Amino acid sequence: MFNLMKILEEMTPTGWIIASICLLLWVVIIHCAGIFTEKRWGDRESGALVGFFVPGFLFMALLYLM
Repeated sequence: MFNLMKILEEMTPTGWIIASICLLLWVVIIHCAGIFTEKRWGDRESGALVGFFVPGFLFMALLYLM
């Protein structure tokens, strides 16, 4: 199990910048996945959900592996 408070306390300014960039990229992935599925299948919500949950699950899995 990971300790979120410990991770946040040990973050440097560079770490915060990297985390902000990753969060911004996550939003872009959600948007692009929605546009892709809307063009391909006419359903934007499914792609947005996949774009939201898949990176989130990968992030949580990596936190547990730390």
